Amino acid sequence: MKPGKILKIAFSMVKANKLRSWLTIIGIIIGIASVMAIVTTGEYFEKEVTETLEGFGGDIITIVASTPFQVTDEAFAVADSENTDGSSEISGDYSDTTTETGETEEETQNNESNPIEFEQETESQLTNMDVLTLRSIPAIEYINVNVDKGAEMKIGGESTIVWIQGVDPAVWSKISKKEVEQGRMLETGDRNVVVLSNELAKKTFKREIRLNEMILLNGKSYRVIGILATGSGLLGGLTGLFGSSLYMPYQDAYSLPNNEDVSETETDDYSTTYVYSTIEVKLKKDADYEAALKEIERKMRLSRKVTEDTQDFYVNSQKEAIDNTRKMINGLTAFLAFIAGISLLVGSTGIANTMFTSVLEKTKEIGIMKAIGAKNQDIMLIFLCNSAMISLVGGIIGILLGTVAVQAVLFFISIKMNAPFEFALSFKATFISTLVSIVVGLIAGLVPAKNASELKPVDALRYE
Repeated sequence: MKPGKILKIAFSMVKANKLRSWLTIIGIIIGIASVMAIVTTGEYFEKEVTETLEGFGGDIITIVASTPFQVTDEAFAVADSENTDGSSEISGDYSDTTTETGETEEETQNNESNPIEFEQETESQLTNMDVLTLRSIPAIEYINVNVDKGAEMKIGGESTIVWIQGVDPAVWSKISKKEVEQGRMLETGDRNVVVLSNELAKKTFKREIRLNEMILLNGKSYRVIGILATGSGLLGGLTGLFGSSLYMPYQDAYSLPNNEDVSETETDDYSTTYVYSTIEVKLKKDADYEAALKEIERKMRLSRKVTEDTQDFYVNSQKEAIDNTRKMINGLTAFLAFIAGISLLVGSTGIANTMFTSVLEKTKEIGIMKAIGAKNQDIMLIFLCNSAMISLVGGIIGILLGTVAVQAVLFFISIKMNAPFEFALSFKATFISTLVSIVVGLIAGLVPAKNASELKPVDALRYE
């Protein structure tokens, strides 16, 4: 039998029982729409969360000074020595023993009231020596130093407290994920200039701050040379919430007025002994990430003359956090898709039920077709095509409904978060949903189709 004839007979079987076919199709629609919506939403949020974390420096390794704590228990040591001395004098007369015992008990009570003390060692700092040590590591491509501090910002008659991040202008633009909306990034040789976040420039004060405008930081004038763009995507605005409000060369941040702890040097190199809040490094593309982390820690320990137990710094990497977040979202998406996929099992049961009913209804017609020369393979293909059509129609409608549901959810979320709406469509979810809908139909119709193809013409014609 020709393929066109097989498809025509299968389509006529679907049309002959419209209500039953549509009830079966609805079961497939619900399952496919659920899987489509969950997978698409999961992929979208995975992309947005990853981009947001990378905006904080996903491929950047940050080195932070940490002051170790040393536990001291001097009180217990004194108590032990006094108890030892007291025990040696117990051999004296009774009155002396009684007196000394009372004193010992009193001292013990005083000692018990003293808790264990945590004695903080000398505060740890990151200096130029650490920068030179990191420069000796071949896997490192860029090194950026940060000097963080707060300051009072004034413009016109308004003022606010801002968080300043002093960076190396020669390196910052090369390792930062931030983009400028107006003006430019910091460059080598820049002094007394700043780059503002979009939130600070446009929403903090009553009027927007413009390029080349002068602002006051702790009473000193600085010129605005750039305004950063807001992050793209649904979660893009989060980078502005947690990032610094203002960026300037680290020399300017270090010599910011009204800071008694730092000198006001005006050098452009590392010849001055600066103290940095953090040091950021970016590895070369072909570098072994894990090996580079170990090399950084090893050389920093040698340079700072510390061991693993007395280490006064730590190396922080966002890459592991990003990978773990991505795995968590993927796992949650897979679990929810599996739960939604159960509805596909229900839908496939509906298809199988419909096909068994169709076989019973078409038993005489099957006998007639086989009597005039139809082969078992032709009968089986007719019923398989019937079930595949039902599942394919349900799959297509389910994909459309699932996509519409995702866009509606993202639209309402974008309104709530005051973020631009982005259309999201997962080609992987679309392909999988289409494939699954066809496979489910074929599997569900396989047994009924096989039973129909094995009917004997004589038995089929005599079926009541």
